[in-house]
Amino acid sequence: MGSVVGQGILRSPGVVAQSSGSPPVLIGLWVVGAALAMLAALPYAELGAAIPKAGGPIAFAERAFGRRMVVVTAFTLVLMNLSSVALLAYVTAEFLARLGVGGELGAGLVATILMVLFFVSNAIGTRVSGAIQVALSSLKGLVLIALVIALFAQPGAPPSDTVLPAVSAGWYGFGAALLVIFSAYSGWGDVVNYGEDIADPGRAIPRALFGGILGIAALYLAVNLALLYALSPAELARSDFAAADAARGLLGSNGDMVFTLFGVFSVGAITNLGLMTSSRVVFATAREGILPQWFAHVSERGTPLRALGLATVASMTFLWSDAYIALIATSVALAQGVFVLVALAAIKLRRSEPDMPRPFVMPFFPLTGYLVLGFDLLLLAVFVAQDPFYSLLGLVLVAGLSAGYLLLARIRENAPAAITEVPPGG
Repeated sequence: MGSVVGQGILRSPGVVAQSSGSPPVLIGLWVVGAALAMLAALPYAELGAAIPKAGGPIAFAERAFGRRMVVVTAFTLVLMNLSSVALLAYVTAEFLARLGVGGELGAGLVATILMVLFFVSNAIGTRVSGAIQVALSSLKGLVLIALVIALFAQPGAPPSDTVLPAVSAGWYGFGAALLVIFSAYSGWGDVVNYGEDIADPGRAIPRALFGGILGIAALYLAVNLALLYALSPAELARSDFAAADAARGLLGSNGDMVFTLFGVFSVGAITNLGLMTSSRVVFATAREGILPQWFAHVSERGTPLRALGLATVASMTFLWSDAYIALIATSVALAQGVFVLVALAAIKLRRSEPDMPRPFVMPFFPLTGYLVLGFDLLLLAVFVAQDPFYSLLGLVLVAGLSAGYLLLARIRENAPAAITEVPPGG
């Protein structure tokens, strides 16, 4: 839940409501979104349970496709995660400024201080950092549950004589709404990056994936039902910030402060978890020899401290250079590319290693495997079509970095052989 639930659930219902004036249809769309997330999670559950390694998809790529795809996956995940941490820290700083905290220092400096604090919370040890993350995630869930109870406790929206169409924006509108919903569920796959931190990953990772998605779906459905109780479908569709509009009568002038405070905790929690995830990705990249092996070290407290330090400094560098802005724009297509890679890896390993121990097995394979792959490819095509420049820029950037690294690696490998071929005295 920590990497999924953010402030988006307070805004996205209004966007989704533009697709339909029927409350049952709107609730159905959120159910469909949860079902699609469960479907997409199947290869993650199978490979996460079978190959429980730090950096998740990096290990999957190595097992299924070999060295070259490891390099591509590693560069993709490193760029995505580090730029994401920079952005999230900056957004958290902006929320704090709205509360009157650190505004005079500037968002960049406050974001840097936040990253230092998150570094410290993660460096203390895996157990402590995990407990902090659980506490922050629980706080987010409790706030949303309190919002739901409060909205149902006040008088609902008056009945309207106007019957709105069940399909307001055509099938294209439904597709756009599902994209918004699916993005609200995004983040569930991060758990596979912690395979070496989790006890009994063969059972725990599938449970965390599917249980997390189901729990989030229940929370999202409760929030949407409460919003539809407090606002009419037409009011919800016109709202840019549905939760604030629904709670205006309850919170009055304090509404902005309350939801800004929620933004600090929710986005801050995701930033903290993002830095934790980035450290595992950097650790896995170093263990594969793409980064110096010195960073592939685990402290006595179970934390990849050197990788954590590098991830923190790199995120700060992205922040102060403004590079994160362009990198974030490329990350939507790149992230979807990772989903495609994991689905392909699951299908490939079913053929190449049919006897590999799999604590969790995708049901109805190969049908489900190809369904997931088709769905992931469709989303990738949609994201590229929506923003072709930055989507292709991301692919070119990763391809260029990967090709450059592989070329240098080959030159290093061939250098000793070339030297030995030089005749003595020549």
